[in-house]
Amino acid sequence: MNDFIHEFEVLIDTFPAELSAINTVAFNEKSVPGKWSKKEILGHLIDSAMTNYLRFIRAQSEENPQIFYAQDDFCENANYQQSETKQLTDLWLSLNKQLLFLFRTLIARDLTARKCNDLTLAFLMADYVTHLNHHRHQILA
Repeated sequence: MNDFIHEFEVLIDTFPAELSAINTVAFNEKSVPGKWSKKEILGHLIDSAMTNYLRFIRAQSEENPQIFYAQDDFCENANYQQSETKQLTDLWLSLNKQLLFLFRTLIARDLTARKCNDLTLAFLMADYVTHLNHHRHQILA
């Protein structure tokens, strides 16, 4: 478990600076109509953080809650494309620092076997970091 926690720490420490180095035009550009811009991908990562936070909180007191979200609707309804990039970056950072704290709490309290969406919290934590890294590579490409 320490591997994905360490990877998550590194992402939290490095990703904001990587985001700020991206040219504004490139960050807002939609390379293909109907696909997300880099900025909207960041927005998707914010939605993912908020949704996963609820999963980890509710799974501590509910038996296997089912929490899903319509990612395209969330992204469009949040209007990330028109949002200020620094504000989105700061929000992403705050949410992920809190998630890291929560992950450590779940591990320390030995709650990683609890379930949400029929998956263990241990799986969901590792998958969250994998998902984050996947989209980080998309944004930085």
